[in-house]
Amino acid sequence: MAAPIAFLKRPLVASLIIGLAVAPGLGACTPDASAPGGQIASDDPCTGPRGQLTSIGDYFTQAMVVGAVGGAALGALTGALVSGGDLESTLAGAAVGGVAGAAAGYYSAKSEANSNPTQLVGGVYKDLYTENQQIDRTTTAFRAVRACRTAEADRIRADYRAGRLSADDARAKLADVKKKFEWEVQYAEEVGGKMNERGEQYTYAATEISHFDGRTTPPAPSAASYQVSGPVLSRVASKSTRVRELPSTSSRQIGGLKAGEVVEARVVSGTSGQWMRVRLADGTPGFVSASLLVTADKYRGETTAVASRAEPQVSAPPPQSAGGVVQLAETNQIKQRALADDVSESRSVLSSATFELDQPITMAPGTGHRTPA
Repeated sequence: MAAPIAFLKRPLVASLIIGLAVAPGLGACTPDASAPGGQIASDDPCTGPRGQLTSIGDYFTQAMVVGAVGGAALGALTGALVSGGDLESTLAGAAVGGVAGAAAGYYSAKSEANSNPTQLVGGVYKDLYTENQQIDRTTTAFRAVRACRTAEADRIRADYRAGRLSADDARAKLADVKKKFEWEVQYAEEVGGKMNERGEQYTYAATEISHFDGRTTPPAPSAASYQVSGPVLSRVASKSTRVRELPSTSSRQIGGLKAGEVVEARVVSGTSGQWMRVRLADGTPGFVSASLLVTADKYRGETTAVASRAEPQVSAPPPQSAGGVVQLAETNQIKQRALADDVSESRSVLSSATFELDQPITMAPGTGHRTPA
């Protein structure tokens, strides 16, 4: 081993080799398909949405490594030069340089490829627009997987109640469905982590591009300023109200609720004012002032199921400019957060009685009927 170690102690050689070796490890790995829940039969009812989720997820697991490799190599070189070739410092430099290089590397690579500012703006704009569309597809696929797994659990319980399955068989099938969904939640969680890494690179690029136009401010980190917690609740809109993209009265309207529409809602904290995150019929998440949502027993009128995007607000893409790039970068943060909230909510589903055979019985709000919790 002496000869290889001595070879690595040559600063320039070591820095390049270690930089290239460290950089690929900077990206997150997706769950092993051979792990429990990672393999499903061709006749699994959720094969379609799961296949869509994993195929789209592949887009994000391909790290934007150009900047990471360059940053790791530069960090290793700097560490080697400062330390006089000490291997430990070279390794430390590679790790630090890789993280820093990954954040700035995308913008550096785009700048080198597009010396003209107009072309640079256009290139980043196109990449961000595509990225946001892919996040939407991933989120839609994950919601479809969750809906499929919960429907599958409902069918198993129905078969048990109808006498088509024994209790032992039903419990075994529910445990298998839960195991698959656990894998799918972990997959979405780790793809979300990769989205976040890529998002940091886009935010860095948008920040640099914002300096091209004195009227444009850098992207604001608004998507991380709130927390969604607690169980999923059933709430009724007390009157017509707007559904917003973020928990703020200045946020963009993405839909609306009519008086009497029933929605799934969760409590939001860390905001100015009281808000609840709701979900429209097509799965779209949004935010409504908590004061406008009531429990069914407190609503005196007739209730209806929530409509899909009751008042759709379709906006045109932002202009292909510095301001447009910043707007897309902020939207990127919002879309990442929406998936993260969905994953968090799914973790709660996994820890609930959703995949249990004997569900607790509760009183449905505003009725005299007992329903599974």
